[in-house]
Amino acid sequence: MGLQGNRVVRQKGSAILKIASWTAASVLVALYAVQPSSSFGATRIGVAASIKPNAERLAGTNHETLSPGSELYANETVRTGNLGQADLVFVDKTNLTVGPASEVRLDKFVYDPNGKSGQVVMQMSKGAFRFVTGTQDHRAYQVTTPYGTLGVRGTVVEMIVNPKRTRREREDKCDAKVRLVEGRATYRTTSGKIAELTEPNQVICVSERGDVTRSTSSESILTFEVGDVGGGPPPPAIVPPPSGGGGGTLPITCTSPITVTPCTP
Repeated sequence: MGLQGNRVVRQKGSAILKIASWTAASVLVALYAVQPSSSFGATRIGVAASIKPNAERLAGTNHETLSPGSELYANETVRTGNLGQADLVFVDKTNLTVGPASEVRLDKFVYDPNGKSGQVVMQMSKGAFRFVTGTQDHRAYQVTTPYGTLGVRGTVVEMIVNPKRTRREREDKCDAKVRLVEGRATYRTTSGKIAELTEPNQVICVSERGDVTRSTSSESILTFEVGDVGGGPPPPAIVPPPSGGGGGTLPITCTSPITVTPCTP
């Protein structure tokens, strides 16, 4: 009876242990299921320095509200609401201000501080933007729109990209407008026409057909104030990947806290 009782106890104990182990595993699975992803995209490339609600990022079917200090990843889209604004700072000191009702995809970001294999590609589908190039070779930067592609060289530019469906509602017929603030830039339309911007305040107006008209403006073409973005806690500092070696998409390490100041010319 004693031996049989011990066997029963051991069997019950084994069952209890199995139940406990299964329960613990289930709890861990549940906890992981509700945890926000720490790697929203494939490669961490920068941070949101400041945000004026509302602004969000999207990757596939996932979306997440941006706040000061939010990390940015390659292959995701940043989108702002009608009153939203976002100032984004990247590992190579590139600065992108995204105005209200705007959308940009952070398509590709390859950081190569020592060579010429870096690549920064952003797709601006609609809205208003201020773009300041970073420290990589000027050939690394490419900004695409539905109406053409902008190449920049040590540049600060302002851009407006209008959706095609709003053309009849606008006073001008500029589907894309670019104003050079500093440096040099080249815009190639989808029809193959090339427009060079070599002097500050030069403005080009690009139509959907690829027609380019020129003008000058000493005033900003943007309808929002650069730097007029809601504050918050200091964003993480962006620590560049270790130098040495060639190109490649490299991870970025962030530490906290430190203030990231929006770039101004």
